[in-house]
Amino acid sequence: MAAACGPVDEELIRTAIDKSNLNALRLALFQVTEDPELANMSTSRYSIRGGAMFAHVVADGDIPALKEKAFAYLSKHKPDDDVSPPPSKDETRKLMDMFGDTPVSNEEFDFNYEELAVDEFPREAQWTEKRPSAEKINAFKIVCIGGGISGVAAAVQFKRLGLNFTVLERQSDIGGTWLLNSYPDARVDVGSYLYQFKFVKNYPWSEYFAAAGETLRYLHEVVKRYRVEGHFHFNREVLSATWQEDSSEWELTIEHADGHTEVMRCNAIVNGSGLYSTPRLPKIKGVDNFKRPMFHSARWDHSVDYRNKRVALLGTGSTGTQLAPAVAAEAKSLTVFQRTANWITGIEGYGKPIDTHVRWLFDNMPYYWNWFCYSNHLTFTQVQYSQSYDREWQAKGGQISESNDKMRGLLIDFIKSKMQDRPDLVEKLMPHYSPMVRRLIVDNGFYDMLLRDHVELVTDGIESITETGIKTVDGQEREFDLIVLSTGWSVQEWFAPCKYVGRNGATLGVLWKKDGARSYLGLTLPGFPNFFSFYGPNHQPRSGGF
Repeated sequence: MAAACGPVDEELIRTAIDKSNLNALRLALFQVTEDPELANMSTSRYSIRGGAMFAHVVADGDIPALKEKAFAYLSKHKPDDDVSPPPSKDETRKLMDMFGDTPVSNEEFDFNYEELAVDEFPREAQWTEKRPSAEKINAFKIVCIGGGISGVAAAVQFKRLGLNFTVLERQSDIGGTWLLNSYPDARVDVGSYLYQFKFVKNYPWSEYFAAAGETLRYLHEVVKRYRVEGHFHFNREVLSATWQEDSSEWELTIEHADGHTEVMRCNAIVNGSGLYSTPRLPKIKGVDNFKRPMFHSARWDHSVDYRNKRVALLGTGSTGTQLAPAVAAEAKSLTVFQRTANWITGIEGYGKPIDTHVRWLFDNMPYYWNWFCYSNHLTFTQVQYSQSYDREWQAKGGQISESNDKMRGLLIDFIKSKMQDRPDLVEKLMPHYSPMVRRLIVDNGFYDMLLRDHVELVTDGIESITETGIKTVDGQEREFDLIVLSTGWSVQEWFAPCKYVGRNGATLGVLWKKDGARSYLGLTLPGFPNFFSFYGPNHQPRSGGF
């Protein structure tokens, strides 16, 4: 437990309690005191996103007593005082049942237990039988492709198991998508207390939704803490990997930054290249004609100064809407070309620093960090209920489900409230599909930006890109100094650009020709021995954490 930040006084403690997640505080306090009055306090459901989601909160009548109990404990105890050990799984189940108003199912418990992170190393891989000899372990070489979040996670696990492994990364450092994307105001759109490894406890995030630079620093801290730096090799792109049946090995062709290639053999491959590693360029007539700067948001050219320039932005997905306000703040003009309107939601804490009182409570109240993370997890995973059809609800006149329809109503109201002075933009910004069909976008000030005089939203189709600008199908041509392509990723080109050849010359194209991309549990593929993947086909869970 971290040391307290300076002298503790009554005002500090009471302010920290007032700003806390009180239900998380209640559970943490019960763990260290076993006060039965805490267990008997009531909870209720606090509506979030128009009732599509909810949070478990302490009933109003119990809040004063809870705050006084918390104050009594925090005013007498220091972070380094002995506290009760982590609860057993049976005890944890009872605590989880106490947190909410319904018992935790068997299906939910294991996942929830990992997210609570009371174990030293949740989700740790362990030897199921006797550990092989050092000679056998050293003879089995593993290559992980990709040095992003997945590669870092694999490296830490492999190091703890004592395996012989190498991580190959085509960029110049670790970070994956967070190194690749350096556009203005790049940041997570899932809270950092979800978007983190559960084996790193109480990392001192400065914001609830960390910027790209902070996420990069976090990954560097993990790599350093677990001493896996020496296993990473940078500026090496794997061009191809071919299975060698005679030796039961994979043969990799690797290109270095200087252009020379080498051949490496290994017994197993773990692909951690990720979904968001290969930018997708638009198929627009004349895309190569533009004579002025143009680049994809994932290849941001920092030598190009967009201040006081006429900027065009193509794309209004998660990336485009995230970077647009920062560009608009300094550009002479910003013209946003939107092909498809997307659902955008405001979210509490986005772009906000973590209050020092909240940080103090993380550092001084045992187990509060665990239950705070758990509370975030419980609320966020409810998004899956808005992604399923409810036929009975539809039979009564609903569109998708009660949860989804409530979310739709909230999102429509959000658009109308933001655009009340610009009714002409409401129809342009209103999606014509249900929420959650596509990724829900977190508002970074995009709607407010559209109200600025020097910002234009264009929904007419693009006919062509000319030498000096963009021509739309209505015949109008606009001139620009810079074009930014925020046109997404080639997410369906699995494991690109590396070419994999499995047993008997099998390729992914042949394997998936009939029914499309598929895999077993998103991890393995028939005909590709000892090939394992992060984020393989049919793998992505409907959640945003690690």
